[in-house]
Amino acid sequence: MAAPSVRILDTKFNLYGEIDNYESLQYVRRFYRTGEFEMHIQIGKQHTDQLLYNRVVMVGNQPHKAGIIRYRQVTEDEKGIETLIVKGPTLGGILDQRVTLTNNYDRIKGPAEKVIKHYVDNHLVNGTYATGIYAARQVPFLTVAADLGRGKETPWQTRFEQLDAVVQEVAEFCDIGWHVVLDIQRKKWVFDVLPGRDLTTKQRTHPPVIFSHDFDNVQSQDYVDDWLQYKNIGYAGGKGMDEDRLIQMVGAGTGFDRRETFLDCSSAKDADELVSMGEQALAQHKRIQTFNGLILSTGSFVYGKDWDLGDCVTLQNKRWGLTMDSRIIEIKEIYEPASKLEIALGDEIPTITQYVKQLKANVKRSD
Repeated sequence: MAAPSVRILDTKFNLYGEIDNYESLQYVRRFYRTGEFEMHIQIGKQHTDQLLYNRVVMVGNQPHKAGIIRYRQVTEDEKGIETLIVKGPTLGGILDQRVTLTNNYDRIKGPAEKVIKHYVDNHLVNGTYATGIYAARQVPFLTVAADLGRGKETPWQTRFEQLDAVVQEVAEFCDIGWHVVLDIQRKKWVFDVLPGRDLTTKQRTHPPVIFSHDFDNVQSQDYVDDWLQYKNIGYAGGKGMDEDRLIQMVGAGTGFDRRETFLDCSSAKDADELVSMGEQALAQHKRIQTFNGLILSTGSFVYGKDWDLGDCVTLQNKRWGLTMDSRIIEIKEIYEPASKLEIALGDEIPTITQYVKQLKANVKRSD
């Protein structure tokens, strides 16, 4: 995997230079949420002066691999070598710039793609809260791809939540990805969903992809099977106080395997919506299975051709007695200068920050 060049653009797609002699580049793609990048380059090299705030970097002339510079740092080591560090989110980071501004709860029901694109359009592109008296919230170079009705059917509601968090929650619940790509010809950023393919050994439509020592394509493996926060029964609390509060049970489980929790869903307008919100909240207490590994480029399957972000593949480790069909939720490309490729499959392990955000979101819903 050769180190790619990096093009520097602005939001009008003007080109300010191309860099291929950086010291280090890491580019992280994620399926359910925004990725990130970080580049280190010695000051004085050509075009380093163009790596400015809000500039766009496009990796390897690939429109689906681009990020926004949101951080700059200059360092000098003991030898007097000065290095510029730039980093930021992938283009999906633009969703973090909006909250779901509404008078009442913004409710919608439909396939995941319809739900997600409704909220993006509503707050960034051409919807109710991005036009008229809210025109200042519109981003003119962002557009939403046509809705093809993909993904699991679900109802959703939101009010004054971070837009990127809402999209991530819908994506995780419905198991569908999303990204923002550059359309060079139209000079637009295009938001679209990313369904992924089934490349497991159980299907017959596509050639299967297997990560295993037997195929010499994976090493430095790490597997987590976490039941610590797992719950399978939720008592969803709707409107009302004390004995008058409407309660609906969601989930299934009996005896020793039954693990209960209370779910605050007080913004639900009726019993049906309370059940839907309860199911969505209970899904945040799922069992977490995660696999991380270093992918060998000498292996049988080629990244970007045979497999890519969002694909479901088969993982095998005979020494661990492990066979797992799971989705690729993260890919980390590392060039410094030798190239490495790291992947994560399954469920993302929540960080402390994510737990805090989840708690804050739950408080907002109960207001």
